[in-house]
Amino acid sequence: MSSTTHPAPDDCSLLARFAPFDMLEPAERARVLAAARPIHAARGELLVQQEDCPRGIYLVLAGRVKCFVLSPSGGEKIVRLAEPGSFFGEEAALINRPHVANAQAMSCSELLLVPTPALRAAMVSSTAFSVSMSTRMAAASYDLMSTMQVQFQLSGTQRVAHYLTRLAPEDAERWEIRLDTDKQTIAAQLNLTPETLSRILSQLTRDGMIQPRGRRGMVLSELSKLRSCAAH
Repeated sequence: MSSTTHPAPDDCSLLARFAPFDMLEPAERARVLAAARPIHAARGELLVQQEDCPRGIYLVLAGRVKCFVLSPSGGEKIVRLAEPGSFFGEEAALINRPHVANAQAMSCSELLLVPTPALRAAMVSSTAFSVSMSTRMAAASYDLMSTMQVQFQLSGTQRVAHYLTRLAPEDAERWEIRLDTDKQTIAAQLNLTPETLSRILSQLTRDGMIQPRGRRGMVLSELSKLRSCAAH
């Protein structure tokens, strides 16, 4: 595991484009940026391994990173997808405990590693930043608990239907979508095998609720039925 690093950027407006760092005063952002380490990660590169000691939080500037755990059989369970503007590793960094999940770049990605001391100093110096950071962490925890609830209480078909309905407006009956990730990644998010996901999608197609459109395109043709499927 070895990420290519470059000299720290000197554009102090960089962090201002990403919440919650936009809550900091310019001088505070400059101090955080001076301590941060830019990372360029190639596709497939491991950024964090389970049980690693934390060094700080990772802010994704570009690309996508998946945080995942492995089952004893080697299957992946994705617990978070970090898109540009989001970060990961904060739960381990702030309590100084080993990481519980791996983090791997899904595409060429640009990140900033903000060391824990710099993060803590910013939280002490700015109440607004501290509150915003806490709110984002609470939202991430809530999303994780919601995901666990779905996986424990819903069948595989219900999980897939629930996932698809969230990609369309609540009042839509027909909606065309394009999946922004591959089926293997979606299966790992839903705690399903790729084979099971394919079988469920085929059944939903036969039932008339979805219509495939190419490799990742799909028409959700009967959303009311799909929502009912997700609920029962």
